[in-house]
Amino acid sequence: MPPGRPPGTGFDEPAAEDPSTPWYKKPGPLFALLVVLLAIGGAVAWLFLSGGDDEPVASPESSLLAIEVTDETGAPLDTGVIVGVNGPTGSEFDYTWLQPVSAVPGEAAGASTGSGGRVEFEWQPAGADSDPTTWAATVSAVQVVPAGWTPPGPIVDCVLSRADTQDSVVSMAVEVDVPDPAVDQIVNYTFPNHQFLAGDTVTCRLSSIRPVETSTTTTSTIEATTTTTTTTVADTTTTEAPATTVPVVTVPPQPEATLWDVIDNSPDLSELKALIQLAGLQDVLSDPNATLTLLAPSNQAITTAAGGVGAPDFSNPAIVESVLLTHVHTTRSLLITQLLALDPPEFVVSNPGPHAIDAAANPPTIGGARVLVADVEASNGVLHVIDRVLLPLELPE
Repeated sequence: MPPGRPPGTGFDEPAAEDPSTPWYKKPGPLFALLVVLLAIGGAVAWLFLSGGDDEPVASPESSLLAIEVTDETGAPLDTGVIVGVNGPTGSEFDYTWLQPVSAVPGEAAGASTGSGGRVEFEWQPAGADSDPTTWAATVSAVQVVPAGWTPPGPIVDCVLSRADTQDSVVSMAVEVDVPDPAVDQIVNYTFPNHQFLAGDTVTCRLSSIRPVETSTTTTSTIEATTTTTTTTVADTTTTEAPATTVPVVTVPPQPEATLWDVIDNSPDLSELKALIQLAGLQDVLSDPNATLTLLAPSNQAITTAAGGVGAPDFSNPAIVESVLLTHVHTTRSLLITQLLALDPPEFVVSNPGPHAIDAAANPPTIGGARVLVADVEASNGVLHVIDRVLLPLELPE
């Protein structure tokens, strides 16, 4: 007969567990401990891998607008934002939303920033004839700022990120329907000099100022009550934003368009155009063989400079020429990222300068002037619109 199992070996029925056996030698507790350790290890691994990710960016086929809303201290605010996207002619609404996922394709989308103060809108072309590499979109946003709060603006500097390129600055223009802090204000945000392309990630921080805090002291008598109110910051009746707006600069469609063509084609640079014509410098800016970097004062900057105390005589061609040559560099076409990276941090110009560059300022400045519009490229150079007129060390008699 084949050998059988001897009785009492535990194969027929489980043997009774010895109560004196230590817990760490018993199979049940060991198995439970193993499960707990595996769960803890998995949680730690997930936190480690997910915590190291950077902020989301657009895919090569999509565009992403990230909006961060804070108060003046940087604390996040929970608010709603609506974003509209308008594509090229003929395919204006041929796009789908990746974020928010519930948004209707081809229509404006709304979402809340939540407790983190951040919301992201991501879209991509959807039409059969919409090539993601060329589908450029005009984007706008709307936010309601409650009564008592002061909206951001009039200009917000946003960060443009693209794969394999250095981050640059994109200007967002801010317009308020009724500039009255006593009522709710509808704030419109636009990008007058930027169209979103596939792969663009633009991050904007909208910082609103909290309502004015007040302290009240009350003295009572039998006949009447007298109340004295002391404000801790400026009176809200003076918080209307300055009239500064972001100029619109239009590059003509022809590929050989020069800096002079750009200025001639941009009504928001009409004051600069008149000064160039007075000084006879059209040929300098229209030279196809030139390599120029031009700091172009806005219309408002020139008007302000002309009306100030000790202002240059802008009717004198020699003085105008001297002032204009203080805004042009004639050997390289420098984008804003290249300007801010110069070492030493100086912008060298034709008429003796140079102008100090403060890349650490917010926003960065050149000769004390803020850049309102950056990186307008022409066939013979690049133009940056600034908010003030730069003056040479000496003016001609």
